[in-house]
Amino acid sequence: MERVAKTSDDFYQWWHQNLNFMLDAGLFAFNMSMPSAEEMVDILRKDPDARIQFLSDDLSEFEQNALVEEFKAAKIEKAAEMSFSLAHFYLKNFYGVGQFLQDFQKKVMIPWRMFLTGLGFTWQRCYPIFFISGKGCSSTYHVDISHVLAWQVHGVKHFNGFKNPDEILSVDKAVNERHNIRHNTPPQHAADGVLSYAMQPGDILWNQLLTPHWVVAGDDEIAVSVNISHGGVAYHGKFCPREQALRKRWEIHPEEAWLVDERY
Repeated sequence: MERVAKTSDDFYQWWHQNLNFMLDAGLFAFNMSMPSAEEMVDILRKDPDARIQFLSDDLSEFEQNALVEEFKAAKIEKAAEMSFSLAHFYLKNFYGVGQFLQDFQKKVMIPWRMFLTGLGFTWQRCYPIFFISGKGCSSTYHVDISHVLAWQVHGVKHFNGFKNPDEILSVDKAVNERHNIRHNTPPQHAADGVLSYAMQPGDILWNQLLTPHWVVAGDDEIAVSVNISHGGVAYHGKFCPREQALRKRWEIHPEEAWLVDERY
């Protein structure tokens, strides 16, 4: 079931379907070096826009907050051993001269946008996010109202979806009940129904919008990925079926419409 897009024809065929796929390095690859995972955690945890969580149904809000403060204050060697989840949605905070993402636009965002444009795609929003997981930690189980390109930078992440995602969660429910779907752990499921990609550093994956998924870090090291979130992706002016379903809801609930994002 695993798919790897090796040609532009593969990308054209799969981008609008419901199964996640990898991009072969011969089709597209990023060429930017990053600090170590520990250095990145140390930089990001100090920024007020960092979102730090300890995903557990057993922790009270007070305990969560206490762990977050401990994580921020601890020596990086200790913080790196904690079971944390760190997300940062404002990478432009680090684009300045001398900062670690000074070349990020030139080496990551512009090449990716040029790749999409060269294939005939357009979009309405496209912005990057850091997702960093402590050793063995998992994201929530959720769906996104974005196509997401996940680039693995450090460590290993197991990107888990389903071989038949529409059987697990209909598009209608994904669109209209999305906020009821997010949980700390996935629902009961058959192991042989999971489509899982073990993402090594340098690997790139296209995650289809409105498909349920969860991501688990390997046990041996912190796992860092850059995820590029896209909205309004169209090929020759046509949205994919899932985007069309989402926009029908936005016609009824215009206050939910997410058309523009300046966090690029």
